[in-house]
Amino acid sequence: MALNLEPVYQEIFEKFKTRKKFVIRSVENNMLTVEQDEEICGQKEPKVFEFKSPREFEEFVRVENQFEADIEKQLQGNKMPYR
Repeated sequence: MALNLEPVYQEIFEKFKTRKKFVIRSVENNMLTVEQDEEICGQKEPKVFEFKSPREFEEFVRVENQFEADIEKQLQGNKMPYR
């Protein structure tokens, strides 16, 4: 019997605090497929990520949010990151 993990994945998905655009593509057999919309030189280059468990997806969200927070911190400081 497969559990319905879609509400769990949806709840974790709402925790994204990033400027990147993510979309839940599907939840099949408790496997989540997330797509990141990314444009490179005007061309759409979607990235696909697959997660086998809510814990794995939650870790991904945490890492993405931390990456975004680090960028925000660099932009708000007086030190320019490229100097």
